[in-house]
Parts: sequence; C-alpha cells; structure tokens
Amino acid sequence: MKRHWNARSLTTATIVVLSCCLRAHSAAAQGIDESSIRFSGDGGKVPAAGGKASGGPTPRLSDGTPNLGRIEIGKGAWLPKEFTNYLDILVDPPKSQGLPFQPWAKALREYRYNVTSDSEEPGSFCLPLPEPQPYMRAGVHPIEFIQLPEQKRILQLMEFPGHVWRDIFMDGRPHPPKAVLEDSPTFMGHSVGHWEGDTLVVDTVGFNEGTWIDKDGDPHTSQMHVIEKFTRTSLNNLHLEATIDDPGAYTRPWTVAQDLAWGPDWAIKEYMCQSNNRYQEGYVRRTGGATGTGNAGAEWGHGHPAKGIFLGEWGPNAAKQDRLLVLLDWDGGAVVGTINPGPRAVPITKAELNPDAWTLHIEGGAAAARVVLDGKFENLTWLGRSLVGTYTQGNERGTFKITRQY
Repeated sequence: MKRHWNARSLTTATIVVLSCCLRAHSAAAQGIDESSIRFSGDGGKVPAAGGKASGGPTPRLSDGTPNLGRIEIGKGAWLPKEFTNYLDILVDPPKSQGLPFQPWAKALREYRYNVTSDSEEPGSFCLPLPEPQPYMRAGVHPIEFIQLPEQKRILQLMEFPGHVWRDIFMDGRPHPPKAVLEDSPTFMGHSVGHWEGDTLVVDTVGFNEGTWIDKDGDPHTSQMHVIEKFTRTSLNNLHLEATIDDPGAYTRPWTVAQDLAWGPDWAIKEYMCQSNNRYQEGYVRRTGGATGTGNAGAEWGHGHPAKGIFLGEWGPNAAKQDRLLVLLDWDGGAVVGTINPGPRAVPITKAELNPDAWTLHIEGGAAAARVVLDGKFENLTWLGRSLVGTYTQGNERGTFKITRQY
C-alpha cells in the first residue's frame, strides 16, 4: 500500500512538474504582444527628443558599455527627426555663415534645390543614404543599433529606404587601402568604431558618388570622410554629432548635431521603397529614356558634373563627324583628364568650370595637336548629362557633343 502511494505520488509530482514546464514554455512562446508595437506610418504621435536626462539613466550592457539599443525584448528603436538640409542643425561654422561650399558645389546645390529636388533626389529612387542623412529623413523610419561585443562589431539597421544596414567594425582594424576604396566605393562607406568614454566614435570613408547628402541637394564627392559621435545621454535621448570633411566639395570640415528620441514601443517593419515606386517611371518619361532609369550608373553620377566618361562626336560640319571620347575627373581642386585616350591621346592641360553658366573650357596638347573645347552642360543633373559646344584642333574648327556614359 505504501509502495503504491509512493508511485502514485511520483506520478502526480511528474504531472505537476510537466504542467509547470508547459505553462512556462507557453508563456515564453507567446513573447511580446505585437499589437502594442508601433510602426512608421501608423498615424500616431511621434515622441520628440526629451533632452539630455530624459527618461532616467543611460542603460548599460553587462560590461558597463552604454547600451545603444533595446532594453526590452522585441521593441524599441530610435526615431529620426525631419531636416531637409544641414543648415537646420549646423553647429560649426555658425549657421549665419552657412555650409562652406566650394563654388561649383554651391551652384549645383542651388540648381538641384530650385530645379530637380522633387524629381531626381536619389533617396526617392530607393538608393541608400550616406551618413548622417538617415537620421534626418521624414516618415519616422526607425533606426536600431545591435551591439555584438563577442563579434567586435555593431550592426546598424535602418528602415529607410528599404531594409539597409551597415557594419561598424570594433576590432581595431584600419580602413582598407585608398586604392581599394577608390576601386570599390559604396553608398554607405566603410565604417570602423571605438569607444571614447561613453561615446561611440564611428569613422567612415570609401563613399561612392551616388547620393546627395541631404534632401535639398547638397553634393559630396568620393573624398568625403565622416566622423560620427553617438552618446546615449539618458534612457530616451541619443545625441549625435557628425563632422563632414570633403575637400572635393567644401572648403573646410563642418559639423552638425541633433538629438534622437527613443521610441520604447517602436520597431522596424518591412519597408520596401522599391515597391510601386513611380519616381523611376516619371524620370524615364521626363528624360525620354536617355538616361535609362534613375538608378542607372547612380553610384558615380552625383558628384562633380565634370567627372565621368563622355562619349560623342565632333567635326567641322554635319557630314564629317568623328568619334570623340573625353575622360574627366575632379581631384578636389581641378578638372583633369584626357581627350581621345589611346595612341594619339591629348592630355588635358587646363580646364575651367564656370558654375554660374555651367560652361566648361578645356585645353590640351600643343602646336598642331592643340585642342580647345568650349562647351555648356545640358541636362546638368542627369546621370547622362551632355557637354555641347565648339572646338578647335589645330586649324580646324567645328562643333561637338559628348554625353556622359558612366
């Protein structure tokens, strides 16, 4: 009888234990109630940055490092605030001085802002945005930082323009050699980071020229170097300071700063900018198909206008036209390049861009081989823009038209 009672008791105990385990598993499996999560575009009120001490102390990881990400399972993200141009958040130089543009960059920015910003802004074609633009786009598309100390990297997730991310390498590696970066530049560059106290410092180089650095049309070149400083000053506040150093487009480095609000109930959703995007269709229609789509050759096309491979024809009259190939590059201080590369190549010895009229004067060679091109840009901000004008080659005079290929 006693033995029977023990067996029955063990059976009962086993059932109780299993029941508890099943209840615990069921609770774990349920996880967070997704009906409580907020997403971009839901129409609700978006929290504003609350200030340096908003919400309480800075959360930290087990090693004491500031936690730049979630403090609850399944939800929490940083919320960008809309600024269409960097002048709104400029701290150095003073706002009264404006951005320190080179003349061509200022003129190109004004042209884009007044003529093409509504139709040719690269972000509208779903192209990735260079730092620090992701923190100032409309629509409150959340941003997350996922710290992976065991892998010595930080993963940054950005909902806009369509499931993009970047690796911030924290293992002490240097950037790749300059030649490698120039050969394979990317939209978001190559980022390495380190901690300075409670501030994450991220150093990024290796950008291509496929983007504007803000929605209003500020340009950049492949020489751009960005240093970002992220400080989670409190539970609900992330302070960002970013210094842009681009000697190809600006006369000196400049710095912007802003605070991002923490959205404790927010999360990144699947957002595909490419889905039903009519900017491509409209762009092809406006350009008559001359430039393919808004993305065609984009990784090279939005920097200095006099940069690229230009192909076309020249000749003294319509009946006599020969092939003309001009390679142009911008080194940050001068336009350089070659006319008709090959056995009879003519190195460019002088090039002058007039950004007020968007004309380009080019000289190359000497004596009988001397070439002078005087042209004006057509369709300035198209990736397939053209240079049209007159030329002299020795004693011959005529007209030319060359169009950027990539």
